[in-house]
Amino acid sequence: MGFFRVASAKDYTFNPESGFWELSFDRRPVAGTRCEDPEQGAVHYNQARAKFKAKLKEGTRPEHVYLFSELVKWVIASGDLAQRTIVLAMLQAQCTDEYSEIARRALSIIPSHFDFCYFFTDHNAQRLRVSAELRQQLKAAIEGAD
Repeated sequence: MGFFRVASAKDYTFNPESGFWELSFDRRPVAGTRCEDPEQGAVHYNQARAKFKAKLKEGTRPEHVYLFSELVKWVIASGDLAQRTIVLAMLQAQCTDEYSEIARRALSIIPSHFDFCYFFTDHNAQRLRVSAELRQQLKAAIEGAD
C-alpha cells in the first residue's frame, strides 16, 4: 500500500476568483481541496484520503456511480435551500462555461459522493436526462422553502 501526501494549512493558497482556499498539490474535486478554512480543509482532505486508501486496502470499490437525476432526487428529499438552488442553476445553465463555473461552486456544498455525477461526466447529456417532472419538483421544493 502506497503512501499519500498529508495536507496542512500551509499547503493552501487563497484563490480570489473562487473565494476559496485551494490545496496547492491536489486540484481534483476531493473533499478538502477547496475550502473556506485551510485548517478544516486539511482535516477533511486527510480524512478523505485515509478513507479512500482504506477502501483500496479492503479491495472494495464504490458499487454505484450516481446519475444527475439521482442528485436531483436527493436534493429534493434531503438538500437544504443552497443545495437545491445550485442544482437548479446547473440544470438551467445556458452554456458549458456557465455550467462549469456553477459546478465548481457546487463542489463545496454538495456531498462529495455526488461529485462524479455532475463534475466528471458528460454533464449536458446527464442533465438533459432529468425529466420535466423532476425539474418541477425541484422548483417546488425551492419555492416551498422560501
